[in-house]
Amino acid sequence: MSEIVTVIPTRGFIFADTLISLHNNGIYNPIIVKGLPIPDAQNECVKQALEEYSSYVLFIEDDMSFPEEILGKMMKMDEAIVAVDYPMDNGYSTIARQGTEILWCGLGCTLVKRGVLAAMKENWFDTSYSWRLTENPFKLERIDNPNKYGGHDINFCIKAREMGFKIVALPGVEAKHMRCKNINKSLYNNGQMEIYPLEPISKRQQY
Repeated sequence: MSEIVTVIPTRGFIFADTLISLHNNGIYNPIIVKGLPIPDAQNECVKQALEEYSSYVLFIEDDMSFPEEILGKMMKMDEAIVAVDYPMDNGYSTIARQGTEILWCGLGCTLVKRGVLAAMKENWFDTSYSWRLTENPFKLERIDNPNKYGGHDINFCIKAREMGFKIVALPGVEAKHMRCKNINKSLYNNGQMEIYPLEPISKRQQY
């Protein structure tokens, strides 16, 4: 029995910094699912993870670079869902808050207790709907918006919270969200690709 099973849904391209981060955190045999679209890849990851009994499932996306020794800190928090924050392309945090509560988070580096996934059952991730958010008063209204890009992480988190599970963030830690400027370098002896992280979080999502 492994205490943590790590899953990586990928389109087939995993950044070297992601693999180094896994190695530096003692993760050597992640479950890698490729060739499936969102959210099928995420659902397949969970199916395979639950075949191996573990206390936690760690979701890692294929473009993450995260610090050493974070797993112990995440587990020590002993919460249903523990996220490490990271920036999006627009500079915003991937964690949405209302006051002290976290409404949802990205899945780039997120630890989920097995009990959450077992209680939720299939399908854990869904993109057949999304949410319209209003302020004053704050309200989330579910709307039909099939096959919208992404949103599977938001839907998962809202579903988990509706079931009574709490989402927390690992304090004082920010992962890097990697990008690549030039992938097609195969015809050159110099195989160095220009890999760079997005700028650190400059805007917090607060509702």
